[in-house]
Amino acid sequence: MNVSYQALSDENSETFLIKKAINGDAESFTELMKIYKTYLYKIAFSYVKDEQKALDILQECVYRALLNIEKLKKPKFFKTWITKILINVSINYIQKESKIVYLKNGVPEKPQHSSLHIEDKLDLYDAIDCLREDYKTVIVLKYFNDLSINEISSIMELPINTVKSHLKRAKDELRQILKEGELNE
Repeated sequence: MNVSYQALSDENSETFLIKKAINGDAESFTELMKIYKTYLYKIAFSYVKDEQKALDILQECVYRALLNIEKLKKPKFFKTWITKILINVSINYIQKESKIVYLKNGVPEKPQHSSLHIEDKLDLYDAIDCLREDYKTVIVLKYFNDLSINEISSIMELPINTVKSHLKRAKDELRQILKEGELNE
């Protein structure tokens, strides 16, 4: 049974897809992933700053979401739910990567990130990496994904005022890091 999604509003069609996906419809889940792939990729990339690693994280996120979609109780929280999965997968990926020791001619060396296409943002990315995990998450969600304070509050399960405080403190810390040039020490 093919349903014309153009006949429904965007919000209604998305809710319809989510409900069908929760009930086990793989095609609806695939359509949802097409809708959210760019959004999710941006978040993953902001954590690892590497295209291939971000794609690996995205793939793991989609896999976990597919396995657990039936656990989503309210379709209106799909974006929040999938974002939480992605953030957790990203953090786990980074933690596993930090345990890997790279060798060059038998001598340990620091892992190197692949070069970014946007060189002028490299210092900012490095500065963001220096932040506490919750500050980093707030910055990434707000400025790399254009989410509102309310959406961030919902995703992180924090009060709105806490999100605002984290955002202000994160920006202050970023300013200080970039001003003092602490990155290249």
